[in-house]
Order: sequence, then C-alpha cells, then structure tokens
Amino acid sequence: MPFRAFRSSLPRLVVSAALCAGAWAAPGSSAAEEAEWAGSESCHTCHRGRFASWHRTFHRTMTQEASPETVQGRFDGRPVTAWGMTVRPVRRGDRFAFEYLAPDSDEVLARYEVDRLVGSHRYQQYLMADPEGGGNFYRLHLLWHNEEQRWVHTNAAFLGPDDQRFDDHVTVWNNNCIFCHNTGPEPRMTNYAELRRRAAAGENVDPRRDAEYASTVSELGIACESCHGPAADHVARHSNWLTRLWYTVTGRDDETIVDPSELDRDASTQVCGQCHGQRLPRDVETMRRFLSDGPLYRAGDDLFESVELVWPESRLPVAPHAGPDFTLRFWNDRTPRLTAYEYQGLLLSECHVEGTLTCGSCHSMHDGDPAGMLTAEMKGDAACTGCHVDIGEDVTAHSHHPEGAASQCTGCHMPEVVYGVMEIHRSHRIEVPDPAADAAAERPNACTLCHADRSLAWAEAETARLWNREPAHVAALPGLESDLPEGIVRLFAGDPVERAVAATAVGRSIERGHLEQPERWRAPLLQALEDDYPAVRRFARRSLAQLAAAAGDPLDWREALAAFDPLHPGADEALADLMEHYSAHFGSTSEAWHGADLAVLRRLGRQRSEAINIGE
Repeated sequence: MPFRAFRSSLPRLVVSAALCAGAWAAPGSSAAEEAEWAGSESCHTCHRGRFASWHRTFHRTMTQEASPETVQGRFDGRPVTAWGMTVRPVRRGDRFAFEYLAPDSDEVLARYEVDRLVGSHRYQQYLMADPEGGGNFYRLHLLWHNEEQRWVHTNAAFLGPDDQRFDDHVTVWNNNCIFCHNTGPEPRMTNYAELRRRAAAGENVDPRRDAEYASTVSELGIACESCHGPAADHVARHSNWLTRLWYTVTGRDDETIVDPSELDRDASTQVCGQCHGQRLPRDVETMRRFLSDGPLYRAGDDLFESVELVWPESRLPVAPHAGPDFTLRFWNDRTPRLTAYEYQGLLLSECHVEGTLTCGSCHSMHDGDPAGMLTAEMKGDAACTGCHVDIGEDVTAHSHHPEGAASQCTGCHMPEVVYGVMEIHRSHRIEVPDPAADAAAERPNACTLCHADRSLAWAEAETARLWNREPAHVAALPGLESDLPEGIVRLFAGDPVERAVAATAVGRSIERGHLEQPERWRAPLLQALEDDYPAVRRFARRSLAQLAAAAGDPLDWREALAAFDPLHPGADEALADLMEHYSAHFGSTSEAWHGADLAVLRRLGRQRSEAINIGE
C-alpha cells in the first residue's frame, strides 16, 4: 500500500472542515496570550507526593513516544487478517512497525513504523509519523486491547457495521487527537497560505486530506498544567526559598497557579469538561485559531468564551459543510450515550444544577484507583449518601431492593447506557428511574437493565407500586407491544447502541444474579452473534461466556464459543460450528421468547441500524 494511496483514503475530519468554508482569512494570534509552560518535572521538586500520585495515572500515559517500555502490543510477527487485509506487527530492536502483506503471500507491500502511542488503559493505538518527512501523524489500522490481550482492527473498536472499508478509521492525529490527549497542544498548520492560493485559483482543495502540520505540545499526555494552568511564572516565583517560606507562613493564595478544588462549582467542572465534554469552537475564526495555536482555554478561565458543548442539535460553525449529525450520540431525552460526554451528563443532573456536585465530588486525580480515579469509598454508596444523609440511614428501605449490588445507588441513578472504548459505562446524568419516560425517549431504563427478562409495562407498574404513585402510559417501540421482555426487544430491535447495551446488560445481570431463568438467554444471545455490528457480537459472546461459566456448561461448547471471533466479519464457519455444538447440547435456537417474534424484531433492528459517529 503506497503511502500516497494510503493518505488519500483518509476520512473526513471534523475540525478541519472549517477550512472548507471558503473563509480563507489569516490564522489568529497565539492562544492563551503567550502563557509559558514549565513541564511536569518542574513540579516534582516541591510537590513530590502530588507528582507521584499523578505519575501513576492513565492520564500521564495518554500519549507517549514508542519504546520497549511504553509499547503494550505484541509485535511478534504473527499476522492479523481483518477487513480483507493482512497486517504483521513486527519488532526490530527497539523499533516497532506494521507490515502490510499482499493477498495470500508474504510479500510486504508497505511497512509503517510506529512512532507514537495513544492510550494505555483499555487499549493502545499506534501512530505513524509522515514517512515523507512532514509533521503529520496518522493513526494506523490496528490497536492492542489490554483486557483481551489481542489485536483489534479499529473498525471493530468503534460502533460501525461489517461493511466498512479497511481505511475508514485512519485519521490525522494533528487536528483532532492532539487537543485532549496532550498538554499545551499547538497543531500549527504549515501550508495554510498555499491551500488558500490553490482554493482561490479554483482548485479542488480538501484540507482534511491536504493540510500539513508542524505540531508541538508542551508535554505528551495529560500533565499537571492541563488542570493547573501554565506554570512558568509559578516556578520562577517559587524558585526562591524565601518566597516559598513567605507563602507558607502567610497562607496567601498564589495567583500564578490554579487549584481546581478551590474554584467555584462551574469553573472547577470546566477543568474536566475541557476534555470530558465534546465541544466545538464557537465560530470559524476560533476554529482556525485552534488549528494554528491550539485551544484558547486554560484552567480557571471561562471555557465557554471559546467553545460550545456538543448537543443533539449542534452543527459545525461553517457552511455549507455542516459536518456530522450529532443526534445519534444522544438518547432522545438528550442524555449522552457515548463516552467523552460526561460533562454534558453532569450538566443535566439536578445534583449539579440545583446542588453543589462537581466532578471532584467523586473523582480525584491524586487519589484512588487509576481506573476511574475513584477511592474505594467513592465506588460505593458514600458518593451519594454524603449529601443524601437521610437515604444513607437505610438505603434498602429507599431502594426497595435487598442489600448489596441490587441496592447500590449508581445502579438505579447512573444506569449503564453509554458506549465507548469497547465497553458499556455508567451514565453521568444522575437521574431518578422513570420507565415510562425512558420508553417515550426510546432508551433503556435502569429497571430492565437488571431485569432484562421483564417488560417496560412491568417496570412501570412495579415502580408505581413500590413508590406509591399512579402508573403512567408506557410507549413501546413502533410496531411492538409494551409487554415484551425489554432485553429481547433492545437486543434485536434496537439501534446499534441499544443492542450493545442490551447484550452487555444480560451478562452483567447473570453475574449479579438478577435473572430468574438465566439459561433461557442462551438462544437469544447465540442468535445475536449474527448481528452485523462487531461490537454487538463481542458483547453477546461475552455474555454467553458469562452464562456458560455460571451454569457450568459442557467444556466443548465453551471451547467452541471461545474459538468464535466476533470481531471479524464473515466468520460463518465458526458460527456454524458454534450452532452445531449448541444444538447438540441444548436443542433448537428457534424458540420464541414469551411471545416475542425474533424475525419481526430483527427486521426492526435492521431498519434502525446506522453507524454511530463516535468522533474518536
């Protein structure tokens, strides 16, 4: 695969679309008024404990240079075939590369060196520097998934169907990933004037393909100054020990640095929201400045002076290139259903709007488990009962559920309805369970995520009974009845996010002991392996494996299940073998589920299938 052909296949990129608007003005002035960055090492001298606690986080390793110490993937020369192409991850000394092979041959068509890495927690992605000497970095096709210890094509990591092209998720790091995965990013587009001249001359210029960069960052990864602001003035001031002593003795605040914990409610949440809330520049001029000098926001500023948060109705501030449709990134009631929208979820929560809840109320960059930045206490009910003291006195009386996982606050008030980084996560919109309202918004609800074998009508009736109110009307998906098992409806008639959420919820409910007849889920989960979205198949297979382990299923069935790879399109032989093993042990897979006609549900699901643009 020649590099020029590879580069020409790059997909359209959101931020770069500003340059297609026809408004070719000069780039803006430098961002953040020439504020100077000092680097995290300068913090280590005085703040050793805080430096150490930050150093162990996944924020620090969000972007790294490739080296034997930082690369997590297994570059052992074993070929990986996916989407019609075979790639061989190889290592030579301290260098790592992907070799692209000719069909049915060991002939190497192209060899791309890995120069940088993105991510280190759930999975790690690999960047190639422009082999022709430019400053662009390109995300390559394979990522390494840490939990499963395997290579995954990026087509399968995001929420798209089988019929994607091999290059669909190759992207330019400089105009997208650079912003939130680094400290002090400056994309520095270098051929702006040239593209402007070509466009004025009538050439067909596509900056999403043709733009070139000489990007810089203050520091790879998310470092101290991302949250505390540029620290050069602070370091200079405190280089004198007498100055340090004066601040210690007087207790005076130092205005040269920002402490997010001392900011007011809105300003402190914006520190996290600058990355954990997908956003757009407010106008074309700001967007051009972003592509030149990077984000204008610094910790302690007003985030909304330069950006607007993405909501379902959002559009890029350019015309005629309106960019992606953001509607599918949200449930119909505006609740986010993708990761990187946690800030939007918080802003929809009464605990924040009418109370004092901030990101820092639960999370801490310097405490707790790096996976989530939560202490053991905050992983339990204390995150809620610290404010809701009366409920904390008897949580089971409030929840009407037995003590344990079924009665945990987050299970009902932060349901697991969010897709991202190959997993289903909790919503950050803190809300009261309302099955009828959720049904009207065509979104999963907390009750039937646990009780997946129950219907929406049952959930509404039980909620009304337990909390002593009148039941509301429950709307079903178009063409269906409201008394069908919600887990089955979402698993087959839902859109891709709904199907992924349902496939995951069944397995988690089995592990938590919430389902009355878990063995009845074998057939539906097996049929879900025919879904045309790799993510849905993966979750369905995982839930089948959880059921097999819980039920002590026969070994040969479990081995056949492990041999089926849900992330590869067209694994028909493996699926047929799996079906045979199922029939041998459990009988037919065609059984209707409490009156649910799976053929009808599948037709509805296919009608609602649409690739969800995650924006990563």
